[in-house]
Amino acid sequence: MHRTMVLAAASALVAALAPVAASSPARTTVERQVGLERAVVQELNRARASHGIRPLRFGDGLDVAAAQHSRSMLERGYFDHTSPDGTKFDRRIRHYYSSRGWRRWAVGEALLSSSTELDARTIVQAWLDSPPHREVILSPLYRDAGLAAFYAPAATGTFGGAPALVVTADLGARQR
Repeated sequence: MHRTMVLAAASALVAALAPVAASSPARTTVERQVGLERAVVQELNRARASHGIRPLRFGDGLDVAAAQHSRSMLERGYFDHTSPDGTKFDRRIRHYYSSRGWRRWAVGEALLSSSTELDARTIVQAWLDSPPHREVILSPLYRDAGLAAFYAPAATGTFGGAPALVVTADLGARQR
């Protein structure tokens, strides 16, 4: 069976700016993969622990940011940290994980796209095998995280009408 897997990583340390609105979704059918999300969370924290890095805390708005982005990519047929309207990933995430009131604010993002179903260990290992993803996933700077996995049986645009799994990990740090 032919399998395509694509990875993308981004990281930013920036000053506080105003949040931006999320983009509106299209009409592609997508299914959230909650069991896979839980398993990836466990694998991420297992990988961090094996490198002496404290576990990530999941939630705090980053879970919503990750879910919105994974869903948007499948519904709108793109795979990128930058939204189709040109919004960079850090501005998109700031809408859900505010920088307001924090002296330091940083975010990183790891993306994965696959034309076949993958297990959590394979997803995390793919990120660890990619230097930019490894840097984001194993950064001790990040303490907060959100993770979302969505599947579309027929994703348009970049995905060419094929089945697609998209996983987004959004990581963040805030300091007063």
